Amino acid sequence: MYSRQKLVLLLIGTMCLLQKTTAQNPIFRQLYTHRYLTNPALVGNGSQEGISINRIASGTKAQWLSLDSRLVTQTLSFDAPVKANNSSWGIGAFLTDLHSGGGENSKYSHFSGTLTYAYNIPLKKMNLKFGLSAQYSAISFGADQFDWEDQINENMTGFVKPTAEIQSRLTKNVVHASIGALAFNKKGFFGVALHNVNEPSISFFENNSQKIERKFLVHGGIVLNKLFKNAVVTPNFSYALQGDVASQNFSTNVKLSNIQFAFGAQHIRAYGNEAWAINNYFGFRYDKYFIGYSNDWNLNFNFGSIPVTHEVSIMILLNRKEKKESVNPFPEM
Repeated sequence: MYSRQKLVLLLIGTMCLLQKTTAQNPIFRQLYTHRYLTNPALVGNGSQEGISINRIASGTKAQWLSLDSRLVTQTLSFDAPVKANNSSWGIGAFLTDLHSGGGENSKYSHFSGTLTYAYNIPLKKMNLKFGLSAQYSAISFGADQFDWEDQINENMTGFVKPTAEIQSRLTKNVVHASIGALAFNKKGFFGVALHNVNEPSISFFENNSQKIERKFLVHGGIVLNKLFKNAVVTPNFSYALQGDVASQNFSTNVKLSNIQFAFGAQHIRAYGNEAWAINNYFGFRYDKYFIGYSNDWNLNFNFGSIPVTHEVSIMILLNRKEKKESVNPFPEM
């Protein structure tokens, strides 16, 4: 019979595979739509025609739709500046589920709720902004949805024997924190963020230790608004490192009145493997509503069975009564 230690080791392997995509720290392609997940210092920087606004943002990210197992992440958030001073706040939540088979049974799920605070220091030529977020997470592992080694028959032809392993759903509750900083003006931005500062343990048993590793993120972009008439072009990049997983993304966002589109490329290095993907984005705003769609196309033949990641977002821009100006060089994607 498997020991508890071996059970946790299997769980660790599962978590590591998920960590490459969403898992404990989901990274949406539309970084500046779901700002609380990207950098705590980004909350409260929404604007419309240069006027500060409140934002409601929602998104759904779906992966591996062509396989029996499908990974789906959903998020909903609200952020707003505080009218009395230079601070901002935001709340957000996300849910990740790994479904298996036609029964839509969940092998793995992760729910998180986040509260974020940020403070802006306006300087002569730029703004410095700092953010802090506290996150509560409930992580569940459906042990009954996996096949185990003791189920393999003597001829090694299939998982046909009953297992002696735990057949229940295990849940772990943790609290973790993230910090971030931004320097920005109308011409561009540069930011850094450190997620999971306290590296909370997500082990289901006391005699094991598996942590959510710290994730370091650096991102930036420049704003080019004189290349051609009425267009705002924002080349931008992001680099994320968490344990053995590193991701680099380069993208260019183009805004033409109420229409935005973007093209980019991503390189991922994880556990001795490397892969490239290209991505595209299209968004449209009507009045205070903004909808966007993006997808990633995998270029690495070693992972040809999971070629596409889909992402849909909806934002509601809430006008504020006081007409406070806001610097917002960040693409909404």
